[in-house]
Amino acid sequence: MKRTFSISLFGYKKRQVKDYITGLKSEHESDLAKQKDRIVELVEENRRLKEELKIKNEKIASLDEQERYISKVLVVAEEKAQRIIEEGKRKSIEELYKLKEDKEKWYGKFREVRSDLLSFLRILVELLDKFRDEINYYASQEISDVVLIDENDQGENDIEKEKKVIA
Repeated sequence: MKRTFSISLFGYKKRQVKDYITGLKSEHESDLAKQKDRIVELVEENRRLKEELKIKNEKIASLDEQERYISKVLVVAEEKAQRIIEEGKRKSIEELYKLKEDKEKWYGKFREVRSDLLSFLRILVELLDKFRDEINYYASQEISDVVLIDENDQGENDIEKEKKVIA
């Protein structure tokens, strides 16, 4: 604010200078009050931002702790899953080995039973052959006995016929 003053007997007019200084003072005080208000606002905003920063830092620390905990849990879970998978593989290999052993055992029993069945079949066939031979033998004997009896009966019939012819 630039101003020119009127000149009086002993220099500038005192009243004008005093009014100018009073105006400058009030302007300066007004600016100073605005700046103080702005400083108070900025201090309050700074306090609020520091509080928010503190809350955010606490939340970050909490999240970091949770992340570490989750990481540990994941590592433990992964290790446990790996042990479960390895145990499952080991058990499946053992089970496969047992199944192969059982298969061989049952295959051996199957061969043994098959061998026994073949032996039984041979014995049965031999018995049937003997039985058939015996049936044939007895049948042939019966036939020959019947033929002999028929021949005897016929021979007796011939004798009786001759006796009748003679008589």
